[in-house]
Amino acid sequence: MDYLIDDIANLSVLPLEIKSGKDYQVHSALDKFLQIKEYNIHQAFVLSNAKNVEVKDGVTYLPIYYIACIMPESND
Repeated sequence: MDYLIDDIANLSVLPLEIKSGKDYQVHSALDKFLQIKEYNIHQAFVLSNAKNVEVKDGVTYLPIYYIACIMPESND
């Protein structure tokens, strides 16, 4: 886990992991963090050199330059 952003709307955090290699979908620390239900995690992001946006098993994979577009979801 590289960063945690305050997700005040959900009384939680938004975990971010930054990857530089081709194995950006391997993230054991993030996986362990997401398994703890008491943390109430609604979204998780992995930023990498990938060119496409992909969502898999509750994790959104984004190109690194999408960092400016990340905002927590609102549970209205």
